[in-house]
Amino acid sequence: MNTERTAADATCPHAAAAVAGRNQAAPAATQHEHVPRLMRVSEVEHECSADSVHAQMLRWVREYIGAPHPELGRPGSICPFVPGALSLDTIWFAVMTSAAPTVDSIGRIIDECRSIFLETEPSKMPQSINKAFVIAFPNLVELGPEGTSLVDRVQYMLKPRFVERGMMLGEFHSMNDSPGLRNPEFRPLRSPVPMLAIRLMVESDLPFMTRDQYTYEERAAFLRSYLYRLGSSLKPARFNEALEKLIVAEVAMRAMAADASVEAEVPA
Repeated sequence: MNTERTAADATCPHAAAAVAGRNQAAPAATQHEHVPRLMRVSEVEHECSADSVHAQMLRWVREYIGAPHPELGRPGSICPFVPGALSLDTIWFAVMTSAAPTVDSIGRIIDECRSIFLETEPSKMPQSINKAFVIAFPNLVELGPEGTSLVDRVQYMLKPRFVERGMMLGEFHSMNDSPGLRNPEFRPLRSPVPMLAIRLMVESDLPFMTRDQYTYEERAAFLRSYLYRLGSSLKPARFNEALEKLIVAEVAMRAMAADASVEAEVPA
């Protein structure tokens, strides 16, 4: 999939146009001044040319994330919710075409998308579990590692706000080295264009709450939200695993605080 495109090629030529008779269930994002238009799968198929970024994103979701992979380590698609979401038309795509995106400018849009996501139908379980927003940043491709770093930094900065609301914010780009859950040699989060994806939290997200990159405070906060949001629906083994990890994180926090207190009392 070729991602070497100019800014003029980056967006679907019709993406900014208002469409008469648009699906009434489409999100309110089209009315938010600073947020690119969010387009459903059906809209991308009908309005966007095959070489547009929107169409590339849809192919990537359909042919990669929503499909099996020999290195995945289990049967089924990389994301088991994608095939159903595609058939239900509950995935929305947006393309940010700012000439010079920054952590702040990307962060503002993604933070606003968080609110839009919660307002967008379907908003109640179980249908809402199939809902997702995917926002791409094609102008970051030419920046290489600097561009992918922007996406990583925004994801790290905003993840606490998403997890707090029972949501997940995932980062995808060509240099993402996050390993697969069942095959550490597999890199499931790689994409041809830097993207951030918004969806609801699910039971299988527990490993994403306790990655080594997070402090004990961050892990504890994530795990508390995970248990609060999903506790009643978790399998007993998963509930106990999350609770044990939360206890470990909180014990480590107290131990570190105690050590810091002792060091502060030792005379120089």
